[in-house]
Amino acid sequence: MNLTNSFTNLIKKRKYHLNRSWLLTGLMFASVLVHAHAQQLRHKGIIEDGMHYSKIFQENRHFRLILPADYHQHPERRYPVIYYFHGNAGRYNGPEEGEVSRSGEARYYDDFNGNYERCGPDSLDNFASYVADNDVIIAKWDGFVPAQYPRPYDIAPVKEDRQFADYFPEFVQYVDSHYRTKAYREARAVSGLSMGGFMSMLIASKYPHLLSSASFFCPSASFTVGPKALQIYTPFKEMGRNFVGLPIRMHLGSKDFLRQHDQEIDQAYKTLELNYESWHYGIGYFRGFHNAVNIKGQFDFHMKYFRMPLARPEKWHHIDLYPSFSVWNYNVSTNRNIPGFTVLDDVRKEGFSLQTRKWLPDGPAVPNLSVQITTDSIYPANTLFELIQLDVPARKTFRKSVRSDNKGRVQWQGTGQHSNIGLYRAGDPGHITMAAYTLDRKMPGIGDIVSLSPLLFNKGGAAVDSVHMELIAQDEDVEVMDPAITIGKLAQGALHEKTAFRIRSRHAGLDRAKLKLLVSYNGRKDLFLLEVPFYSPETTLARFKIADGRPVNLEVEGKTQAGEGNGNGIANPGEWISIFTRSELDSLHDFGLQLHTKDPYVAMEDRQMRYFARNDWSGAQRLTSQVRIRPDCPDGHEIAFYGTYEYPKNGNTRRDSHGAHSFIRETKRVSFIVKVKK
Repeated sequence: MNLTNSFTNLIKKRKYHLNRSWLLTGLMFASVLVHAHAQQLRHKGIIEDGMHYSKIFQENRHFRLILPADYHQHPERRYPVIYYFHGNAGRYNGPEEGEVSRSGEARYYDDFNGNYERCGPDSLDNFASYVADNDVIIAKWDGFVPAQYPRPYDIAPVKEDRQFADYFPEFVQYVDSHYRTKAYREARAVSGLSMGGFMSMLIASKYPHLLSSASFFCPSASFTVGPKALQIYTPFKEMGRNFVGLPIRMHLGSKDFLRQHDQEIDQAYKTLELNYESWHYGIGYFRGFHNAVNIKGQFDFHMKYFRMPLARPEKWHHIDLYPSFSVWNYNVSTNRNIPGFTVLDDVRKEGFSLQTRKWLPDGPAVPNLSVQITTDSIYPANTLFELIQLDVPARKTFRKSVRSDNKGRVQWQGTGQHSNIGLYRAGDPGHITMAAYTLDRKMPGIGDIVSLSPLLFNKGGAAVDSVHMELIAQDEDVEVMDPAITIGKLAQGALHEKTAFRIRSRHAGLDRAKLKLLVSYNGRKDLFLLEVPFYSPETTLARFKIADGRPVNLEVEGKTQAGEGNGNGIANPGEWISIFTRSELDSLHDFGLQLHTKDPYVAMEDRQMRYFARNDWSGAQRLTSQVRIRPDCPDGHEIAFYGTYEYPKNGNTRRDSHGAHSFIRETKRVSFIVKVKK
């Protein structure tokens, strides 16, 4: 009897657990069905395609908007806008179907269409889903250039002179006038993928006064852009200071073929006192490949600054490749007819610094240039000011009186040479700026103790009794041996360059030391960023080719003539020469060097830069110096050069299923001797 009861109880218990197990399974299955049904019923953003006539392009241009699901039910509501720029092989509308691109956009991210291969594994990681949960409009322009498709935007090289940088304000004006947007700076942002990421950087750097934030999905780090006759290689690693006052964010994929280029931007921007953040993703997001993923994370960044926009910066900086431009209501006009850059630094009510460059970061000034700058309306109208101007290379100052116009704007005219300008009225306090710095060594290397002397310029309206300076290293590879110095009175209009900080490089791989100079006086503080070059060769270059009008074999262009001379491969007085070498991993192609020397028989002030293509999709170029041997160089003179060059480190290593490769490169730092013969 006891055995029977025990057996009966066991059966009941097992039946109970079995029924409970089936019940739980059923509930889970029902939950999945409910979730799937909810997904089907979930309201998504409205996708609307349109077309408008562009005066810039003088033709109709396509666009796509992703609108909130209830946009048409609430005519009283207005929305911020994220302007999104597609990448290579993309269009304004996706495309939604078709073969996955092997050279550009690897997924359709406007919406989820049920195709996991085309849209990716996350059905919510797209624009339509994001707009469903956020009151925002996403506007996509069309970078389509028919003769160049799948390459968009008419860049690298510029062939048809279609300037999408000029088109952007027109597109914004059209969207603002035809849709219910919040038509002001604080409610606009830009974003983009790959080549579109580069365009997002270009647009944001050119128009920070139109935007509240900017973001970049795996951007191309550099391209040749600009007016067709003035197009120039534009590396955004060197243009980060344009983003002062504009929050920016970048996504970097662990297996993105552009990762090495984007890491250089990431490292550079972290030293620039920017409102900058980056997000590195791995195989959990589209296998770490080159793509627009984690839409929510990127666009939440924009929504944050729509809610809490930053004020206009008190001090800003700007680099522009166009000969004339407007930024923060300053109008800059030049007669530049060769490629180059205009560089504005430390722009504020008390004045500004201006210089020009033939290339970035250290090209010589653009010669024979006339520049006119009209400031913003930040001064009292029809008021007399004293203008003090420092010719930085000559260390000379001069003054004149200027009057603001009836809008409170002041005009300045000058050249492309480095100038620092101050504006003040009687009774204004002193204003100290760092106009430049000098080193006691022309080409310092690892271990050298270098004296760095800031050039202080009091361009305000009164003397300053005491100035305290602190020099702060932003890189552990550089040592500051004198971190703080105090100097005495600095008279109105005076220069001070007698005080020096000692620094030294701790690592041979350090090419530019990043430092901050904190200047304190009269209860105020100002921060200046410095980059100090170091020249530390890792090895002596034993085998190289002197190009003096002779052909070299490049990886993309093939046989190309370089240098100017008799082409015999020997450096002669009066010739222009470039230096090429080959790597141990590529014995077929010649790689050009960027050259530096302090030899008086090399006219470094006249040096030129040539740009050669890389065998990858990055947009980056190989920079090769071309320098002139002075005609009076004696026979047999030996010139000591320092040079850098880059070459592919491990070839085209396949990294993703869409055909993208990782073009990892290595930089060599070398020294060598060139013997001049007549």
